[in-house]
Amino acid sequence: MKSQLFTICALMLFASCEVKEQADQLKALEKCTYAIVTADSVYIAGTDARQLISNGGLNLLQAPQLAFAYMQQKMPVKATLQLQVTNNGTEEAGINNFEYKVFIKDTELLAGFIDQKVTIAPNGGTTTLPVRVDKDFYPLISSPENQKAVSEFLTSQTEKSMVVTFKIKPRFIIGTQEIEYPDFIDIQKEVTNTTLLSYLKRGNGTGSF
Repeated sequence: MKSQLFTICALMLFASCEVKEQADQLKALEKCTYAIVTADSVYIAGTDARQLISNGGLNLLQAPQLAFAYMQQKMPVKATLQLQVTNNGTEEAGINNFEYKVFIKDTELLAGFIDQKVTIAPNGGTTTLPVRVDKDFYPLISSPENQKAVSEFLTSQTEKSMVVTFKIKPRFIIGTQEIEYPDFIDIQKEVTNTTLLSYLKRGNGTGSF
């Protein structure tokens, strides 16, 4: 009986240590910096995004294909982004597989699932994650208010910024069990129009946020 009790206590202690370690890694991850290091094959309604850039801005409705898509209340965007995560802190950052969502204001831009364990060494360690975009952006630009805000952001000759909210729901692993975090964790970052347009214009590029 004493042996069984000792085993149970040892397992509980081990599980507690596992959870604390993963929680500490997650906390360190929130403090990391994020950068899109490549934006490959960006297509808006089937049109290469580089063809839509003129006079330093991006006009979503200047191409016939886009105008036609907009009339059909569609604006599909496809791309592959490589997201680099850099840990400048002193503690190891990491997360197990996780669900993510990306919002601008209250509008969801992206959603997906990263099915891999991510660990980033401290003091400048980096890792790169692929983020695939396949989303209809019509809801974002359908309202006059949002359309004006997006247009001003993309066509302005001066640098403008907007806050992007990343929501992640991690999964903790305890032994052989996966336990989903009860809610999403918000990470807010700022992105500028000059950075966005620079890598769209080249078809790939870098920009931190």
